Amino acid sequence: MRRLASRLGSSTMATYHHVADRQALMEAIAQRLLSELDPAVNPAGSKEPVDADRRGWVDLVRSEVSAFLELSRRHPATFAALLRTRPTALVTRVEGIEADLVAAGLDELPARLVVRTTARYLMGSVMGEQAAISAGQTMDEMNESFSFGLGALLEGMAARVG
Repeated sequence: MRRLASRLGSSTMATYHHVADRQALMEAIAQRLLSELDPAVNPAGSKEPVDADRRGWVDLVRSEVSAFLELSRRHPATFAALLRTRPTALVTRVEGIEADLVAAGLDELPARLVVRTTARYLMGSVMGEQAAISAGQTMDEMNESFSFGLGALLEGMAARVG
């Protein structure tokens, strides 16, 4: 909170007039960032029914993971901080994805494993992007690698869960 106050040219105590503590600040930041995810394109947690086709979950996961990748690229430092602090808004979004997978026909355990596995793939990809850029990879090359890996991952999971 001291660093934030310093960057804002304010006193530390003044920041507490706006947020109760660091966790409250991270919650507000998470809500702001997650608001950038378009619910029409990324329906996790939506009230509308998901395609009941057992394979429809693959498109849902691909859409969500791709949207999170783009979000991480727009806000790399902030996204990394959210992954470290796991604010409620982020956890709720992820739980919504899991619920949508169950609504799409997956059992609870496979849905949870799909979410955890793809989240770890996303986090690893995000962490590796700076190294890839330093090694001279273009955004097109990174997108191609990410899409290939995500596709292979989803195809493998689809073969195992149904």
